Amino acid sequence: MKALTTLWVVCMFAMTVAMADDVDDVKVAVLGYSAAISAGDANSQTRYHMPEYTSFGPGGGLLEREYSLEEQRNRFQSAYDAGQRLNLQVRHLEVRVYGNAAIVTGYVVGTITTTDGTTIQSRDQRSGMWIKQGGQWREAHRHNSPY
Repeated sequence: MKALTTLWVVCMFAMTVAMADDVDDVKVAVLGYSAAISAGDANSQTRYHMPEYTSFGPGGGLLEREYSLEEQRNRFQSAYDAGQRLNLQVRHLEVRVYGNAAIVTGYVVGTITTTDGTTIQSRDQRSGMWIKQGGQWREAHRHNSPY
């Protein structure tokens, strides 16, 4: 019985350490994605998404769907080439890991410069679903709403 109890304690500690590492890894991925957006780096930005990424934008509307990483990269690059600039920071980032899935919540604040040169303030609540595949955390879905 003592051996079983010891094994249980060791396993619980090992799982806690693994989950804590995953939480940190997800946070690094989220912040890396945000940095890629602010740098206007479509190639780096795309590597943080799943090929079948979906989102609800802050303006409401129907589900936006991407079918390939190439489609995503081209869309991001086209916006940057047309003059769109984003300067966004993540605030109050929280991560809950459930195996190879993570729920990410927080706020994104900053400025967006549109293709016509207009700069607007952006303040969104954000939640997302991140999936770990091949040792990398990638966003599968995001929901934004203004606050």
